[in-house]
Amino acid sequence: MKKNSGLLIAVFFSIAMGYLESVVVTYLRTILTRRPDWLMIEISREAATLVMLVSFAFVSGKNAVQRTGFFLLSFGIWDIVYYLGLKIWLRWPSSLLTMDTLFYIPCKWASPVYIPVLFSLLMIILGILLILEQGLDLIRPGARWAMYGWISGGLAGAAMALGHHLPVAISVMGLSCCCGLIAAGMGLGSAIATRWSRIVPVIVLSATIGALSGLLGHLARSMFYLSAASWVWPVGVAMFLNLLVTIVIMRRKQG
Repeated sequence: MKKNSGLLIAVFFSIAMGYLESVVVTYLRTILTRRPDWLMIEISREAATLVMLVSFAFVSGKNAVQRTGFFLLSFGIWDIVYYLGLKIWLRWPSSLLTMDTLFYIPCKWASPVYIPVLFSLLMIILGILLILEQGLDLIRPGARWAMYGWISGGLAGAAMALGHHLPVAISVMGLSCCCGLIAAGMGLGSAIATRWSRIVPVIVLSATIGALSGLLGHLARSMFYLSAASWVWPVGVAMFLNLLVTIVIMRRKQG
């Protein structure tokens, strides 16, 4: 019962915060064009928003799992309501394909609006599962693999930035987000392969999870590399790695 009431409070808080954010941005877009320090004001607003979301999540959850869930749920609802508020007051965005600058921390993120909305919906679903502490046997392996992928991608991004003279923050964020999501799919696929014994359904599901995680990785990468138009290699690599992990696990079980 407490979980359900906490979930409802989080929804109301996030809706109100998202609407408030849209009103603030409505004012800022009217005023900031007249100020030379608009970027610093925008970055400070983003930082304050993140502090509010983290603080709310910390006091709402009873453990790390629930706190993470409250953060993801609040962030997802806030982001969607934020766009709805801008649509009401500014008649913007004109469509889900409209380009938007998402963040300036730690570097510039930019993408069509449908990408943050898609990730926000996924964050809401995952946040609810974590708050209710459901499906943790599948979520934990995915999160653990995602952390390894994030770190590996960050290191590779830093090396790529130095070798190709790219901005370090952009290179690190783009590759770490992509690799983290691909690795999360591998973790989820490995957890399923460990628990299921029927080979064909597991192989099909593993390939599907790999394709979806690769596509999400590509979308995450495109928020930093606007020229990252090809989704083929992230999807192909993710499917191959997922199938490889699944086959290894199934053969060990049979042996």
